[in-house]
Amino acid sequence: MAQVFDYFVVCGIGPEIRTLDNIKGFHGTEVMYLPSLLDQYPPPNHTLYPPPPPQLPTVVLPAGVEFYSSGFDSNDPSTFPKTYPIVLTEGDGSKIYVSCIAFRDPVNEDIAEAYHIQANSFADKCICLVSRSPSFRVLRSALEELFILCFSSNGSSKPLWDVIAHMVSNVPLPTPGRDRVLFAIDNCLLSVEAPPKDGLPHADISFQPLVQCLDVDNLIKLFTAVLLERRILLRSNKYSLLTLVSEAICHLIYPFRWQHVYIPLLFFSGVDYIDAPTPYMMGLHSGVDTSGLAMDGVVVVDLEYNRITTTEDIPPIPEPELSSLRGEIMRLLYPNVVGIDQMKADFCNLSEQLTIWGNKPWGEDHDLQLRLIFLKFFASLLSGYRNFIENSANNGFNTQAFLKKRSRSTNQPPEPMIAQFLDSHGFLDYLDRGLGSGENNNNNNNLLDKLQDAIGRGQNPTSILPSSLVEPEIITISDPDVGISGSGAKYTYDRFPSNIRTEEQEEKRRQILAAASGAFDFSGKHTPSSPSMLAGKDSKAGSLSPMERAAERERMVLDIKVKLQGLWLRLLKLGATEDPLASFEYGTILALIESDAEGIGGSGFVECIREHIHSGWNCQLTEEQFIAVKELLKTAISRATSRNDVMTIRDALEVSAEMYKKDANNVSDYIQRHLISLSIWEELR
Repeated sequence: MAQVFDYFVVCGIGPEIRTLDNIKGFHGTEVMYLPSLLDQYPPPNHTLYPPPPPQLPTVVLPAGVEFYSSGFDSNDPSTFPKTYPIVLTEGDGSKIYVSCIAFRDPVNEDIAEAYHIQANSFADKCICLVSRSPSFRVLRSALEELFILCFSSNGSSKPLWDVIAHMVSNVPLPTPGRDRVLFAIDNCLLSVEAPPKDGLPHADISFQPLVQCLDVDNLIKLFTAVLLERRILLRSNKYSLLTLVSEAICHLIYPFRWQHVYIPLLFFSGVDYIDAPTPYMMGLHSGVDTSGLAMDGVVVVDLEYNRITTTEDIPPIPEPELSSLRGEIMRLLYPNVVGIDQMKADFCNLSEQLTIWGNKPWGEDHDLQLRLIFLKFFASLLSGYRNFIENSANNGFNTQAFLKKRSRSTNQPPEPMIAQFLDSHGFLDYLDRGLGSGENNNNNNNLLDKLQDAIGRGQNPTSILPSSLVEPEIITISDPDVGISGSGAKYTYDRFPSNIRTEEQEEKRRQILAAASGAFDFSGKHTPSSPSMLAGKDSKAGSLSPMERAAERERMVLDIKVKLQGLWLRLLKLGATEDPLASFEYGTILALIESDAEGIGGSGFVECIREHIHSGWNCQLTEEQFIAVKELLKTAISRATSRNDVMTIRDALEVSAEMYKKDANNVSDYIQRHLISLSIWEELR
């Protein structure tokens, strides 16, 4: 049976200290350091569980690790523990949900001694609960209870890691709409349940932060930018706000899904990813400087100051949907956001009923109503869309016919916003999912179709939601070891304890610390020009753990891909008088392909061409571009052949069959024809 909690993880400073620039050693308290994965349950040698995401330490401590001369101080808010959620996205689009508590914890004595760190120093540490279930509330509550239990003067009835192990191993995922699972952490009772599958997707968050940060007009502007798949950068000085707003806006575009890069909390050193030319939604702390980035076309959403800026126009939602959407949101929020969104003059005429509704504290009812408002918006905007689905082999949609029908019904010319939305990856993905599973013909699971039908019959929109009258079945998870330890002993801690290490782990730790201590003694004083620092910078892999190596590779892959996307687009934009073969762009792409032993450059180059083709590029090249791209693909295929990387070879040959030039007789000449001489061609055949 699947569990609610996949992992409990501790991240912070490990025995091998490196700066964010990957320089080995401790270089003072003014420098930020790379976080490491320190402890986890289930342990890394547990074969039944896949390992935690390799980038987890970097993501949960996005600014890195800082050292301090003091720990928690009740008179200094800057020293208080910080709680925030994080969402990671895997390659297949599935999400991993993480609840974090970051706090100052004493530096281990053996680490302080090996690196000559001042005694009684503190450093950032982060404890995390990792889950595949979007149960944000129970993840946070459980983590907070563990944190309180650790540092409580009353102590716990059993060792803390035993409490963690029982919780992670024994709390099952509830059956959606049927079960409520109860479990306890020491003496604190917690519960978790999931909504029925035939209702709105599970959103265990409050939408209040979204409507508190943005007024109605900016909320709609952000919503539109997401629908049209722009490059979106959220800014805030609160980690939690970046994740909650990102998740909320993704739920408001239901039944459509965000199909692109999704990083609600970007680690500080990844700021260059913002220049990626493809759509993304990222969140970045307000303290990170972006002044050196181009930011052209990026929709920057400042959640602290209710401000949205961009260099490109965002076409507005057409009427009558815009007025209807805005009016319904205003009626729901009044007077909750009166301090943010100044009410219009005619708004004082709202009925008593709405005023009473608005005076209620924000709760789950408001969340549900807000989601229904946006679902009703889609029901109106896409009225009759099912009549324009072409049940052909291509599962297409007759966009032009739909736009003409809408123009006739609204007496308005075709609106750019709708045309762009109907051409988006999100809409096409929705059609693929609907036609592939029969959703559009069988309304059991398609709430958009259900709502359109209910509105057509004059029914209440809430009638499409499953009934909540049935009480869930209670499943109680008890810990038989609590309270029977025999002596009534209590376990108390002055720091977050380490899990028990194996002999092999302990020996490796001693070796790393011994090497660090020896390097310090050899180099004398640590200065920026010391030999140990230079050596550390050159031997990047060093003694990185497998988890750290995987995280480093993940960062490298993303970095190379972003660079290639920008270089490829600039290569295609070179002027008629510029020779692509002599350009900086060509030379850099070639270097990335040739110098990369793992093949990330070659496969990344092929992938960015494929993404460009899928985005609607017509694939026609000039004579000079044709020669340059042909040579780059030849190199990528040759390098892939030497690694026996059949996947990259196949993909390269596929994209080469799409790109062409026109010869003197206006006949199309495709790149693939010029690659037939490669030996791998016959081998593949």
